Amino acid sequence: MKKYKKVMLIEPGMVMPNDSIRRIGEPLGLLYVAASLEASGYIVKMLDSSAEGYNNIVDIGGGYIRYGLDDQEVLKRIKDFMPDVVGVSSLFSARIQETLKVCRLAKQAGDITVVVGGLHPSLYPSDILNDPNVDYVIMREGEYRLVKLLEGRLDIDGIAYRKDGHIAINPPTSRIEDLDNLPFPARHLVDMERYFDIAVPYAPFFRNNRVVQILTSRGCPGMCNFCSTVNYWGRKYRKRSVDNIIREIQLLKDKYNIGEVQFVDDNITADPRRAKELFRKIKDLNLHWCFPSGLKVSTLDEEMLRIMGESGGYQISMAIESGSPRVLKEIIHKDVDLKKVANLVDKAHENGISVHLLFMVGLPGETKEEIYQTLDFPCKIKADSISFFIATPLPGSELFDYSMQKGYLEGGDFGMDLKKVKMHIPADSPDNYGIERNVLEALVDQRTKEFNEAARKRNNEKWESKFKGFLAKHPELSQTIMGRVT
Repeated sequence: MKKYKKVMLIEPGMVMPNDSIRRIGEPLGLLYVAASLEASGYIVKMLDSSAEGYNNIVDIGGGYIRYGLDDQEVLKRIKDFMPDVVGVSSLFSARIQETLKVCRLAKQAGDITVVVGGLHPSLYPSDILNDPNVDYVIMREGEYRLVKLLEGRLDIDGIAYRKDGHIAINPPTSRIEDLDNLPFPARHLVDMERYFDIAVPYAPFFRNNRVVQILTSRGCPGMCNFCSTVNYWGRKYRKRSVDNIIREIQLLKDKYNIGEVQFVDDNITADPRRAKELFRKIKDLNLHWCFPSGLKVSTLDEEMLRIMGESGGYQISMAIESGSPRVLKEIIHKDVDLKKVANLVDKAHENGISVHLLFMVGLPGETKEEIYQTLDFPCKIKADSISFFIATPLPGSELFDYSMQKGYLEGGDFGMDLKKVKMHIPADSPDNYGIERNVLEALVDQRTKEFNEAARKRNNEKWESKFKGFLAKHPELSQTIMGRVT
């Protein structure tokens, strides 16, 4: 392999449903990789196409939009830097075409080695390498693998490449056990002020628009059938030390004057003792924080919620998923005590924490009655907002594998619209839940809006306060928030 000095890491344009909120946050995955490359002496440049081209919106049909820099500008940026290597991220399967387009542009720019990583390439390395513009695929975590690859190591696990006309795959067998050894994400390589100015982060309804994303752990011990990221991060719960997390937050406060942290873990409370220690220490930093992903109900108790509120936590999401105990146990494989939900919501409110509840319907094997059971479940709970989603088979999940096996996803459908029915289950199949797809889509939309409208009327002052910062920046999206308020 030739010697490499200059590496350009590119976050491609974003593809999403046309009625969704265009969220944008610093690309943590690539920034972690960039930090490891810099620590090894490489010259690194970052290009976040979706952030820099945030207002360049194109309707690509099928109910989806694409936003980000256009091809000519991406090509120009690559030529201006002329890297030896271009690394491209494809975290979600819905963005794979955007990723491959960047690979093509990199090859147009010159004699550049192209490496692709992320969840989708980790699942389908052979498919990615069938594209002649891709030289290497890194599977799972890339911080150490990319450094070793650029050193000329082809004997490491977790890489795929072409050799003698064939595709060679070294399956990933290891994961990073000591996350404290990783350097903090190289945020100095992106324009953080751009993210603060756009102000539509992972959880777009912020308390302070100077918000950053923090990842404190990797992996989840859960067995949820719809989850795809566990295939990437693994089921073993690996966690950073509390002191390491606090050091990163303090650094960001000193350097960028941040006022809020949004935790992007799969489940930050999987280790309740460690979570409580973290929240106690965050209190001294005098920041707002929230957790947009769905917390597991079984990890929450009165003490946890009290510490959360005291430490600056202002909103959490609880992943309830279903109002049917049978669906939770037999289909989703999730342990949720539905009888505890109402009390936990009340206790969160007592500690000044707003609660968003997450549900899904339309799973194979679910019944019509169970779908309505889920749609009716939050009616007697005083949550501040909810989202009903339609079960979507994401590559890497048990649900996807099952749907493909049964032929419910002919040819595969990688779309990420959680308000649309993606599975086509035959009427005579025992998996069919007895509701027409257009009826289910309308029900999900209607019930989400009805609950959130009722929540607004119940406490309009609190509702207005939640969306105040967002609507000050984006008044044109005032109607969107009723149906998609995560």
